[in-house]
Amino acid sequence: MDYEFSFDEYDKPIAEFSMGHEALGSWFTEELGADHQRIEELIEIIDQLINRRIEQRQIEGREYQLKLNQQDAEVRSASLDIDIDDELPEDTNPYDEESFSECGLEDFQQVLKSWQEFILSA
Repeated sequence: MDYEFSFDEYDKPIAEFSMGHEALGSWFTEELGADHQRIEELIEIIDQLINRRIEQRQIEGREYQLKLNQQDAEVRSASLDIDIDDELPEDTNPYDEESFSECGLEDFQQVLKSWQEFILSA
């Protein structure tokens, strides 16, 4: 999983992830942003998961949902909950690569800490 952090012309932090992990980039950009307190809370939640003090945590955002358990992190767009299959022609699969991503919890922790360092260095 490759990723890159940058700032847009309005100094908003942007996260871009490799194919198959685009939803993670959208989640970091749109849901987490530069919210230092929220970043610290997530780091604490991940520590609790890794140390098996909690089993899972679900965090609802405006456009994305983050599900964490002791092994994985999953980002899912709320738009995936809309059932559009009835409207599509037969044998048509909707493109949802930018709507769902998952990775290992430790990989997610590393990205989160990199994001925190990136935000703090700005």
